Amino acid sequence: MPTILWLAWWVLGLLLLAGLILRWWTGDQLFLARYTGYLMPWLLLALLPGALWAGLIQYRWLTALLLLSAVIIVVNYAPLFWSRSGSFDPGVMDLKVLSYNTWSKNLDTGRIAGVIKGQRPDILLLQEVKPAVFERLASQLQDLYDGHKVYFSYEPQLLLAVASRYPANSSTVLKGKGRVQKVVLNSPSGQITVFNVHMLRRGGWLSRYRKVATLLQEDIIQETGPVILAGDFNTTDQAETYKHISEVLKNAHWESGFGFGFSFPSSVIKVFGLVSVPSLIRIDHIFFNNHFISIKAGTIKDSGGSDHFPVMAVLGLK
Repeated sequence: MPTILWLAWWVLGLLLLAGLILRWWTGDQLFLARYTGYLMPWLLLALLPGALWAGLIQYRWLTALLLLSAVIIVVNYAPLFWSRSGSFDPGVMDLKVLSYNTWSKNLDTGRIAGVIKGQRPDILLLQEVKPAVFERLASQLQDLYDGHKVYFSYEPQLLLAVASRYPANSSTVLKGKGRVQKVVLNSPSGQITVFNVHMLRRGGWLSRYRKVATLLQEDIIQETGPVILAGDFNTTDQAETYKHISEVLKNAHWESGFGFGFSFPSSVIKVFGLVSVPSLIRIDHIFFNNHFISIKAGTIKDSGGSDHFPVMAVLGLK
């Protein structure tokens, strides 16, 4: 039995190290590299106990192998556990952004509205909002800004909506780039272009990558003013799609958030309808261009009945 266990740990250790190293060269092309990236934080739950066990029974090379993979992961995520709250000139405008996949199966608009009112975002991006749900939700959010008007832009064919305290110049659907709603808002400091995104899982990672690449090239980098790109990307911060976005835009959570900030799934997802699944990955993101600085970011731990947790960022407009 010890020999079998020793061999199993060697195989696991070699596979994980190979996956971590191959990510640097192949991106998401290889299955091993792709899923090593997706599950990276959770691999520590195997690597650290395994290294401890190997060390106690003096399997030095196995200990070194497992620790090497663990160190790579720890170094990669270490910045998320430093104090990194942004600072900016108090004279400039700051705004709160909330991205919230409300889940098409979630019809409880009272709970959804409660989550939103608890945050009172200046800009709200919603995904998976069915027309009947949007109609009721819009009515329940009329008092979001204490008597001031709430401006809504809704694209029913995409199930995407943007709500804001700022009036919208336009709302358009960008075709051939996934589910993307583009809204131009008139803020007191000028126009802000908001891209509300829901990249579907079907079609695989390469389909999402190509759509995002097209969106970046044809739309986002063409904008000269403030830009916010947010929504449900169905991609983690280790994926090739994410890395391509981060070459152009900054991510609020990596700039000023703390911890892993997992956003999916929420506790409403249960195994066999009995046991809640822990939140495992972060696939909801808020990106911004160099007209902003991220002051604060985080994951809201009240899903309002959705299978996603909302993500929030406070951005300062330079």
